[in-house]
Amino acid sequence: MAKVSIVKGGASPDAGEIRRMIEEAVDLLGGFKSIIKKGGTVAVKPNILTGKLSGPGVTTDPRVIEALVRLSFEAGAGEVRIVEGAGYGVPTSEALELAGMKRVAEETGAVLVDVDRDEILEVEVPDPLILEKIPVSRSFYEANVRINAPVMKTHDQLIMTLGMKNMKGIIQKPTKRLFHRIGLAKAVVDLNKAVPLDLTVVDAIHAMEGLGPSLGNVFEMDTVIASTDVYSLDIVGARIMGIDPGELEYMKYAAEQGLVRLDGGGIQMVGEPLESVARAFERPPMDLSPQEGITVIEKGACSACRGTIRSVYIDLENMGIMDRVRDLVMLVGPQAEIPEDLEETPLIMGICLHHLKDEGRYVVGCPPNNDKMREAIMELTGIEA
Repeated sequence: MAKVSIVKGGASPDAGEIRRMIEEAVDLLGGFKSIIKKGGTVAVKPNILTGKLSGPGVTTDPRVIEALVRLSFEAGAGEVRIVEGAGYGVPTSEALELAGMKRVAEETGAVLVDVDRDEILEVEVPDPLILEKIPVSRSFYEANVRINAPVMKTHDQLIMTLGMKNMKGIIQKPTKRLFHRIGLAKAVVDLNKAVPLDLTVVDAIHAMEGLGPSLGNVFEMDTVIASTDVYSLDIVGARIMGIDPGELEYMKYAAEQGLVRLDGGGIQMVGEPLESVARAFERPPMDLSPQEGITVIEKGACSACRGTIRSVYIDLENMGIMDRVRDLVMLVGPQAEIPEDLEETPLIMGICLHHLKDEGRYVVGCPPNNDKMREAIMELTGIEA
């Protein structure tokens, strides 16, 4: 029976309290020494995104990573690596520094690994849904112990991002684009099967609801959740967030493959009762067309481009011109196609759609920056600054 532990701390915990919470959560599973072999290598995977929006509830709290590194060394690890591949818009090395991971590595003696510069190892997927092999970070895959440290957040594409989705950071950017092109939910399940985890520790010191994974509302939870089974952890995490696991496409695929039961059967919860930390998280808005006059044709778009679209809407609201946007058609995502009967000139967004650059008003980038997007929208809709 898989165990999932829940530990609730006091308000606004300091670094010492966060360490205590993590140690307690893992002790409820058997303790770090039951997971880490003396002299072995431990790889810790935070959640960094782009780094530009680093902070509580967005990126993994550096105090959580510091505690995991120090506790791993104290349990006998010979080497601890902090391994991450950031999303789009900024080099991973810069994102790691912005998110505080470089400082943690320097202060603890951990090795900082930029996945986008790391050697890649192609691993086979058992009983694949969509990918027979996946190229992953050698530094993460070959570690003796793999620890995953996501943030509890909503996600505007998958509803929720927690343990399973966070593993996407051990692949490089071209493979991330492939995941979106072929089907993100199935690819995430295949990745988790190909690279099994030894421990997942969720940073819910602060969590995010609404427009996750980076633009939502952050609030304090002062909670740590842990499990040696990432599938069970995500089931419990969904319930804590007020989400039916059956709504989550990737959890349904995991259940169909016999990796977990959507009803939570076979999961033992220890520590705090689920009800003591549960709340109904505000759902992420899934529709990219917020008003009449805007049509977004989206297929396979990543959260970076989706987030850019939403942040541009905020810019236009702040400029007082959002209500003047009419007859705008935007294409986003590698699988998006221009309708044959389209009369308007479309805005074609991002390098994933470079092959359509001559078919409309093209905005380059991965993701495009807000200035260029606003310029294109105003040009296409005849709005003057």
